[in-house]
Amino acid sequence: SDSGGGAGIQADLHTIHSMKCHGCSAITALTAQNSVGVHDVHIPPISFLQSQLSCLSQDLNPVRGIKIGMVGSQELAIAIGDFLSSLKEDSKDKQPFVVVDPVMISTSGHSLINDEAKKALMEHVFPHAHVLTPNKFEAEALLGRTLNTPQEVEQGAKDILKMGVKAVLIKGGHSLLETSSTTPTTTPISSDVNATIGYAQDYFLSSIPTNEEPRLCDASAGVWIRTARYDSVHTHGTGCTLSSAIASALALGHQQRSLLESGSSGTGATLAIREVDACCLAKAYVTAGIGQGRQLGQGPGPVVHTKFPSTSQYYPTIVQNPTLRTSDTTAFLRMKSPFHRSPSSSSTTTTTTTT
Repeated sequence: SDSGGGAGIQADLHTIHSMKCHGCSAITALTAQNSVGVHDVHIPPISFLQSQLSCLSQDLNPVRGIKIGMVGSQELAIAIGDFLSSLKEDSKDKQPFVVVDPVMISTSGHSLINDEAKKALMEHVFPHAHVLTPNKFEAEALLGRTLNTPQEVEQGAKDILKMGVKAVLIKGGHSLLETSSTTPTTTPISSDVNATIGYAQDYFLSSIPTNEEPRLCDASAGVWIRTARYDSVHTHGTGCTLSSAIASALALGHQQRSLLESGSSGTGATLAIREVDACCLAKAYVTAGIGQGRQLGQGPGPVVHTKFPSTSQYYPTIVQNPTLRTSDTTAFLRMKSPFHRSPSSSSTTTTTTTT
């Protein structure tokens, strides 16, 4: 929970509602913070987290998507892993999508959790994650090495998949020139790195096999999700917002496919939402919010919450070579939904999700 309202569960619920889903919450950490910084953190008892999760499980079903943010202790990570294991057993073939935002490093580069909590998160929570969304600093903390070039980011994503997650999105909010150290770097800038500076590029890689027809892009081969980089400091809450938007988009697709399987009709485009599609929708949502960001207090302002990205204005470009200009990239084949239905058989529905 962010008492300043810009990040945490406040940003999560704003995002989920804007993405046309219903959000529930189970609080893992309460912070006393404002736009200037975090002043105090309180971790609720494990029994209270378990009580929150139990109450939700008894009533608000089915769960379509779950977003996990800051997990401040080893005990919390173990409890969350136990809950996800029980949910997996109960849901069987209709498991909810799990998106994990491994909040370990602050925007300024400071560590937020200890090594025991990080190890428990990797051991108990990562195996349940459909998408992991570390920023550059968090990916480096997981890997134990720096990521300074596009090639190192791509290899880092491959190594993170080996930790048990099904897909990873290494966020590009921090440029490859930024480090978690306060010591200035004297390393010369390579031409490949220099070519990426004007873009906010996230690298997505999936280990999830697909039995469908060829898609717009092959996420198992890795793709860069690119937008222009805004020159703005008003980006508080972007990580929370992005991961919640991904979970919401996946929940929408999950619901529509469930409706189709039960004999009801669903909307074709929503039926086709998979992990990489959800990341593109979330990227568009966050980009729109950054573009409208403004200062509310003495520090950086939060990302603005707008609406489901239904126009192309903020949609990202998908590229396979992050060093090429957008105008020089090769176009992908036209997308075809594997769940295409004739216009006469489609209808609109209301979607809810629990997180």
